[in-house]
Amino acid sequence: MRALCCFTATLLFATPAAHAVNWFGLEALSKASNLEIDVDTDSLRQSGTRREIRVRVTYPETRLHRWGASFRSVAATVEFECEGRLAGYRDAVFYAEPAGRGLVMAKEDGPLAPIPDRTADLLPSKSVEQLVRAACAQPKPAAR
Repeated sequence: MRALCCFTATLLFATPAAHAVNWFGLEALSKASNLEIDVDTDSLRQSGTRREIRVRVTYPETRLHRWGASFRSVAATVEFECEGRLAGYRDAVFYAEPAGRGLVMAKEDGPLAPIPDRTADLLPSKSVEQLVRAACAQPKPAAR
């Protein structure tokens, strides 16, 4: 029975990064932060003044999670409260390899918090600010 539980846990942790299929590299943010930053273009959701999007970050070198696990990339659902200038990750999965591949090293959930407090673990504050501006921008009407 214990072997079955271990096998099931291994399969769950070895699952590929998120269900996102349309990762789009944010070249300007990546270049400015020395990270590879991608967003899932199909994941942007809006509910009132709240927005959320899946973000994947690959770090140039292995990092150490606060729980002690080494990781190289993270995929997270980042939420923005546009009026209150809040951001945070609803969930984050930390991977051993770049681009959300390899073994899952840690998983965590997080509440919204003032920018950039809660997202500082994932991205530099300048990158968070740019993501907030992009996610919370009001669409302009089409020119006629």
